[in-house]
Amino acid sequence: MNSPAENTSGTDAVHSASKPLPLRPTAATATAVTIPDNSTTHTSAPQINTKSGASIYSKPLMLTAYDKYVLGFSMTHLWRCPSKTILIPLFRQNFRAEKHVDIGVGTGFFIGDALAERLAKDEDLMPLERDQDSKLAQPKIEITLMDLNAVALEKAKGRIMGVVNKHKARAAGGHGNVLGSGKQSGHGHGANVASTSQTVNVTTIQADVLDESLVLLPKGSKLSGLSKQFKSVSMFNLLHCLPAAPEAQGGQEIKNRAFKLAAACLADDGVLVGCTILGRKYIANPSRPSSSGGTGSGSGVVKKGVGRTSKKPSILKRGMTWTVMKWYNATGVFGNWADEREGFEKGLRENFEVVETHVEGCMLLFNAARPKRSEL
Repeated sequence: MNSPAENTSGTDAVHSASKPLPLRPTAATATAVTIPDNSTTHTSAPQINTKSGASIYSKPLMLTAYDKYVLGFSMTHLWRCPSKTILIPLFRQNFRAEKHVDIGVGTGFFIGDALAERLAKDEDLMPLERDQDSKLAQPKIEITLMDLNAVALEKAKGRIMGVVNKHKARAAGGHGNVLGSGKQSGHGHGANVASTSQTVNVTTIQADVLDESLVLLPKGSKLSGLSKQFKSVSMFNLLHCLPAAPEAQGGQEIKNRAFKLAAACLADDGVLVGCTILGRKYIANPSRPSSSGGTGSGSGVVKKGVGRTSKKPSILKRGMTWTVMKWYNATGVFGNWADEREGFEKGLRENFEVVETHVEGCMLLFNAARPKRSEL
């Protein structure tokens, strides 16, 4: 987890830049991914050890089997919250491609799927936008990946590149200048030259989501240039991999630092979406009704296929789920044995005006909007 991300070789331009995080910075490297700035930033570890939950993603076999085993078998049969019917639609509904950050990337499955859907819907993808001085063309899609594990970051980055390249090849066969083939595309105020490498920006940040130096900044400081700029933040299958501290040090509540980070990153009109596996109390329980808080409407956790109530699982399924969850917690892969819905709802409401949650099987699904701004 401490190794820097590798530069991507190829025909695209590659930049190098220094982009340290505030307070406890180290070196940062910028890399090109379907264009451009792919910066990887490192931060020091927080007070509790998060490496166990992240290190498993460095194992090649785990990343190879992750999509089928974790997102396929486990989500359906252990945690009773199928990816296909619940998690994929939830991610797609809240994905704002123009400025999105994915925290805890896994293999990049959900963001790759959502991006592929976005590109398929919007065949004539751009036009490019320009800054106020009409000097620099800005890419329409900007994706930031944040994770403690460098291997997972590279895997997710590669997946996004694969989605874009696949769309590029399909577009070149049919539309010529979709995603920009170097020809002029006449949109808006005159034509823009939209090269393939200018359509999607991907930035990687290697950092620990529980590192308080990410959000406890002096007044007037920027969150590594990420403050208040994202239209959407996703945290899928992240929180249950974070260790809970002893009760004397905050217990489950220490994980709520992740919500503080999300609130700092989000634009005022942005949305947080996520899911996490809850603890042992939820193994035998059927799904519970949705809970919402704050004023106005949230961004829609309770969508088609999400708002139902499940039947109580069989003894065999409960025993299998209990055994797997116990083992994951004993080995440090999970840190969710005592995690409860109420603890996460508390953290969400401390950082957002609008909160929606729903328990499906063993999993908590959540949306949050209107980030609260602390006076720093």
